[in-house]
Amino acid sequence: MVWQNNHKLLYLGMQDQFHTFNMFDCQAWYARDVIMNKIKVPNDKEIESDINKWVAMEEKLENPDQMIDFQTEYTKELHEMSDYPKIDFELIRKHFKEWEHHKVEDILTYRNKSFSSPVTGSVAPIHHTSWATAMDDSLKTFLDK
Repeated sequence: MVWQNNHKLLYLGMQDQFHTFNMFDCQAWYARDVIMNKIKVPNDKEIESDINKWVAMEEKLENPDQMIDFQTEYTKELHEMSDYPKIDFELIRKHFKEWEHHKVEDILTYRNKSFSSPVTGSVAPIHHTSWATAMDDSLKTFLDK
């Protein structure tokens, strides 16, 4: 997140995300803390070493489960460096792996599943209309039962 050759340049993001929101959120909290001098930016050698560590791990990824594990560990590391609220990353990891297998089973129905919240534990209700046929995304239609 800290640009290797310009420590005043911070960037958020990753390709082919599983952890999209939580990862961006943890990155944002980390960036905020760097800007507010709550987190000290490592020196050039430490940054290069960290980059090399993550690149080496990424190059070994062979399947979606490994990619989910990789992104979970990255997001957990960011989470531990800030005061981001408590969240169950192991439950998120489990859900993403289930979701990925649902996607392989049927690309048209994998979005019609329900999962528990990694914050509250409550289970979301299954939406009243299948994802593939839900063309009206208005709040009224979404909340109607």
